[in-house]
Amino acid sequence: MGGCRDGVRKGRKGGDGRCPGLKGEATASDPALPGLSVLARLPRSSHTHRLLGSHLALPPTHRWWLLLWGVLQACPTGGSILLAQELPQQLTSPGYPEPYRKGHESSTDIKAPEGFAVRLVFQDFDLEPSQDCAGDSVTISASGSDPSQFCGQQDSPLGRPPGQREFVSSGRSLRLTFRTQPSSENKTVHLHKGFLALYQTVAVNYSQPISEASRGSEAISAPGDNPAKVQNHCQEPYYQATAAGTLTGTNPGTWKDRQDGEEVLQCMPVCGRPVTPIAQNQTTLRSSRAKLGNFPWQAFTSIHGRGGGALLGDRWILTAAHTIYPKDSVSLRKNRSVNVFLGHTAIDEMLKLGNHPVRRVIVHPDYRQNESHNFSGDIALLELQHSIPLGPNVLPVCLPDNETLYRSGLLGYVSGFGVEMGWLTTELKYSRLPVAPREACEAWLRKRQRPEVFSDDMFCVGDETQRHSVCQGDSGSVYVVWDDRAHHWVATGIVSWGIGCGEGYDFYTKVLSYVDWIKGVMNGKN
Repeated sequence: MGGCRDGVRKGRKGGDGRCPGLKGEATASDPALPGLSVLARLPRSSHTHRLLGSHLALPPTHRWWLLLWGVLQACPTGGSILLAQELPQQLTSPGYPEPYRKGHESSTDIKAPEGFAVRLVFQDFDLEPSQDCAGDSVTISASGSDPSQFCGQQDSPLGRPPGQREFVSSGRSLRLTFRTQPSSENKTVHLHKGFLALYQTVAVNYSQPISEASRGSEAISAPGDNPAKVQNHCQEPYYQATAAGTLTGTNPGTWKDRQDGEEVLQCMPVCGRPVTPIAQNQTTLRSSRAKLGNFPWQAFTSIHGRGGGALLGDRWILTAAHTIYPKDSVSLRKNRSVNVFLGHTAIDEMLKLGNHPVRRVIVHPDYRQNESHNFSGDIALLELQHSIPLGPNVLPVCLPDNETLYRSGLLGYVSGFGVEMGWLTTELKYSRLPVAPREACEAWLRKRQRPEVFSDDMFCVGDETQRHSVCQGDSGSVYVVWDDRAHHWVATGIVSWGIGCGEGYDFYTKVLSYVDWIKGVMNGKN
């Protein structure tokens, strides 16, 4: 593990209708891993399918599935069949992201193996809007449920876009039909690019039939419905149904309490509850290798070098400001590429899953890059271009809401991909460390005649008598504690700065001091 803490620990920053193939892959060098070629802009899944123009690229061991399913993917002309897998795969309109052709219709059936259902979420949706979707449209249909038709643009009130609604088949298959109307001779060339969707298998909840779920949008229930039944319309345990008007800052939006006599519910991400929780009986302060799912909020970032972060909601990354604008950076370029990876404990597997493009970067206004000994305001948010489908290996962490989570002696965990014993790790490591008394940390700094500012918006972690493993490359990762009252894990700190590796105390940004700012940014108020 490792923590960047720049300025103190040097070097720690932290279509045309033809049959296309897979999307191109661009490579770049990871500044933190010399000599390693990384897929910096690899699509989120290694498989991308285009309607009326797709071929399915599967490993040799999976190709026999194609025979069983009767899949012929050599430029189908009327429709196609896709086999859903556990990992999300991409389905796009022909030629995406270039403008789609007019006068076109195609259907794609997505099928899951026995015992599974198909889950589909749109990540980009840009169709020409029309009254009642009588023009260009996408229709989602499944056995046992009424078809749902959509048109327009994702974030526009025009038309009827799907938003972040999640579709889960009631059986083993789901059909997507894409129709476009012939263009008018008097009409200018349209510039709508079509859609990008992710599909995957999900385990079937046999206690209640699942027909359509929604994520970050609407879950409709008639008055008097059993609440437990409504809850199952959200994919548990990763999402939960929340009544409209009870948003807690994880997803912006305005929701109606009633719609045509029906209650509108919201499927919200569940934070801080890993499906594979960490075993809390660890007694050593040395680092350990994390198991898949222990820290599902952990992000790996590559900006000015390797760093970390944590997922908030389903499209925000919490990190340290100095990973974006390092204190000791020779180059102050502000157009540095920001790469974010999620979903695994091994860096190579994260790279295979693909980079999550960042829409914007927001650094706290109190952060001063030119003040090398002052890390106040060392906090930033990265808004991703698309919401992340949640699952056992990708879940958000919760935000703190009270000072008791910072009491001296309270044990917590810090995870990261930083340096350990002088070597860059390729696996996620974690350490169990106590919140230290503030007085002890102040005395430790004075003894070493350090000029660093230890302000009230920071706290310290560790034990002066014990070696630990927070070091280069951990910056931006979070320190989490278990909240006994709320029964979930909370990110109370962000790895910020320290003196040397593996000794003394480490200093963290106190997240509680910035919760109002975080929620304001995520709700679009800041």
